[in-house]
Amino acid sequence: MASAGSRPERVTSMNLPDYQRAFAARIRDPRAAPRPRGVPARRMKVYEDLLFNNVEGFLLACFPVCRAILGARRWRLLARAFFRDHACHAPYFRQIPEEFLKYLQDEWPGGGDFPAFLPELAHYEWVELELDTSDADADLPVHDPAGDLLAGRPLLNPVSRLLAYRWPVHRLSPRHRPVEAPAEPTFIVAWRDAGLTVRFSVVTPASARLIELIRARPDLDGGAVLDALARELGGEPAAMRGHGRAMLDEFRRQGVLLGARL
Repeated sequence: MASAGSRPERVTSMNLPDYQRAFAARIRDPRAAPRPRGVPARRMKVYEDLLFNNVEGFLLACFPVCRAILGARRWRLLARAFFRDHACHAPYFRQIPEEFLKYLQDEWPGGGDFPAFLPELAHYEWVELELDTSDADADLPVHDPAGDLLAGRPLLNPVSRLLAYRWPVHRLSPRHRPVEAPAEPTFIVAWRDAGLTVRFSVVTPASARLIELIRARPDLDGGAVLDALARELGGEPAAMRGHGRAMLDEFRRQGVLLGARL
C-alpha cells in the first residue's frame, strides 16, 4: 500500500490502444518486441508463458504425431512461429488447431530440416478433431438402415471425409519419415461410427471413387452408381455390380454408409 502523500506508480505514458498493441506484440514475440514501459519483467513473463503454453497445449492435443516426429526443438520453433505470425480469427479455443493447419498450408515457408509431408500429416490428424466435434448428422434424411443398397439410394454418413494425400500419412512416425512421396497417392475414408468413435480406413482408388459418386449423386440408386463407376473404369457393369455390392455392404457394416434413403 502506498504511504500517505506518495503517488501511485505511473505504469505507462502510452494511450490505451498503443499500450495494448505493444503488450500484444511482446506476448507474441518476446525476443523481438520490447517490453511495454512500466510493466515489470516478472509480470510480463507470466503473461508470455501463460498464453503461449495454452495455445501450445491445444496444438499438442491435436497433433501428437507431428510433435513426435519433429521432436521438442523443432516443434517448439514451429509453435512459436505460428503464435508469432498467424492472425487467428477463430473465437473458440477448439478452433486453434484448424488455424494452425491454415498456417501450415497457406503461410508456413517450410524447408530447412522440416519434413515436406508435415502439412498433410497435420491435416490427417486434424480430421479426427473435425469429425469428433461435427454435428452434421443432427438432422439425417429418412432412411432404412437395412435397405437394399443396389435398388435403393445409399445414404453416406454425413460425418465422414474422403481424403487423398501424396504421402502415406497413416504410416508416418518417428521411425518412418520418407523424404520422397511415393508414385501413387493414398486414399483414406474417415468417419464417426455409431459408437461416436472416429475411424480411418485406407481404400483403393475404385472404392474412393465409389464414395465420391455416392456423395455427388444422391439421386442415383446403388446400381446406377456402380454402372457409372464401371463406365469410368472401363469394366463390365455386371461384374462391377457383383464386386460393388460387397463394397457397399462393407461400407454399411463399418458405418460409412447408413443405409438406403426412403
